[in-house]
Amino acid sequence: MAYRSIIRLFAVLALISSVAATSVIRFSFDSLCETSVRIAHVTCIESEPVLAEDGIRTRSLFRVIEGIKGGVHDEARGVHDEDSRFPKEIEIMLPGGQIGDQRVTVPGMPVFGVGDEMVLFLSGPDAIGSAWPVGLGQGCYRVIANPSTGRSVHLQRGVTPIPTDALFKPSSSAPYQVDLKSFLDKVRDTIRSTAQSED
Repeated sequence: MAYRSIIRLFAVLALISSVAATSVIRFSFDSLCETSVRIAHVTCIESEPVLAEDGIRTRSLFRVIEGIKGGVHDEARGVHDEDSRFPKEIEIMLPGGQIGDQRVTVPGMPVFGVGDEMVLFLSGPDAIGSAWPVGLGQGCYRVIANPSTGRSVHLQRGVTPIPTDALFKPSSSAPYQVDLKSFLDKVRDTIRSTAQSED
């Protein structure tokens, strides 16, 4: 039992050192949209630490409200409809969390709580099959519900990439909120324009 605990501890330490040693690329909004394998408006419905093959991770399960990019292409019917072919739930497992007296904290790693509403920009699967937010926190846009103004997306310079030509561009580093629909429309426009430029 003690031998297994030592092996787990070394795995956790190796994971921390590899993540800490990795510098995070700063993404533009266009490159964030282009690089992401899947983009979705989601709500977190579960979040719990688990012991994975490479150490402690936190498993977060999201209910998909709206799929933006990464729907499943149905080759047999020739269908590619983001909403109808999009998974109903998305599960990710990110390094970090606490199990018993063992705690792993990874600087810059997003942490999700039950009830959090987000627009997530996700990578493809890692070695254990989990997607990651692209650019860590850069790929996590928090959605805020306001009874009088409706749902809006939280933007902040230096934290989340902001479209360079958007009408809702903030003028300072202070947090800024934009209508959720306007933001999602901009994401779709950007995906279309980057796809056309590749053709």
